[in-house]
Amino acid sequence: MIAQMFIESQYQITLVLKLCHVPRSSYYYRPTSTLLLKGRGLAPSQYTYTMQGDSVSNEQVVKDIISVLSSEFVDYGYLKVTHYLRNEKHYIINPKKVYRLVKELHLLLQTKVKSKYPKQWVTALVPQPESAFIYWEFDIKFIYIHHLGRYAPMLSIIDVYSRYLIGWTLQWSLKKEDVSYFFDAILYDYLFPKKVCVRCDNGSQFESLLLRNYLQSKCIVQEFTRPATPEQNAHIESYHSIIQSAVCSRFEFDSLEHAKEILICWEQFYKLHRIHSGIDYKSPVQFLKEKNITIPIKANIKKSNFAKLNETETSSAAEQMSGIV
Repeated sequence: MIAQMFIESQYQITLVLKLCHVPRSSYYYRPTSTLLLKGRGLAPSQYTYTMQGDSVSNEQVVKDIISVLSSEFVDYGYLKVTHYLRNEKHYIINPKKVYRLVKELHLLLQTKVKSKYPKQWVTALVPQPESAFIYWEFDIKFIYIHHLGRYAPMLSIIDVYSRYLIGWTLQWSLKKEDVSYFFDAILYDYLFPKKVCVRCDNGSQFESLLLRNYLQSKCIVQEFTRPATPEQNAHIESYHSIIQSAVCSRFEFDSLEHAKEILICWEQFYKLHRIHSGIDYKSPVQFLKEKNITIPIKANIKKSNFAKLNETETSSAAEQMSGIV
């Protein structure tokens, strides 16, 4: 290169580059492989300074990080760890270095992995079905079992048009498989229209691929409400609020079986007698009767998703429910 020859002959670099029409960036460019350090930038520092001017090894910083993250109830990310080290240990340290150290320790908080399967989100704030049993809402409410000091999840599903309680189940745990079994029982008991749409929130059981594939196999369209928008699932939320005020606030349950006993009687009262402002102050059964709509229960089929009670247990439950108006 002619420019290099003149430069090596002690001519001024700027003048030579200008006369040879060589950009300064081209002359001073060095490939990465020729750099002394591997990759670009400086090598990571091996020490951290304190506000008192002392240097602390990275090994000690790592020990302090492990110590705080091992503490009870601490769920800090790297930013909060940085502030902790500054405030409590008086380190002069930036978040970038803390991130690198926490990452090397495999202690970074794991973010929730978004489902790779697309969802069908709701398009209307409130569904407006034109007939009964074509649009459902379902959700989970936790029922407190007083004698045992435990909560049990109850899954309920209602018809939006008539507020009719299609079904419910109460058990100690509800997994995605249980939700599928629940829908199996519902479809076994009822003869629904060919086109049905169900709306639910983004609970892990509801957004599972198992349930979504199951509903799709039954030609049931599943809609998901937007996160943090319970008003998009308002009908089932309202029903569970009624359960809380009319049942849970008035009874103390000795066992799961006792809760089921009361809830079976409540179901009958709710369907037949409890008036609802959303359906012209009538009960769901009265509303359907006035609309000349037949409840599509299959003939000679007993509900498979409800606990069976003998006559004595049913009578006892009915007596306890008689105080509810």
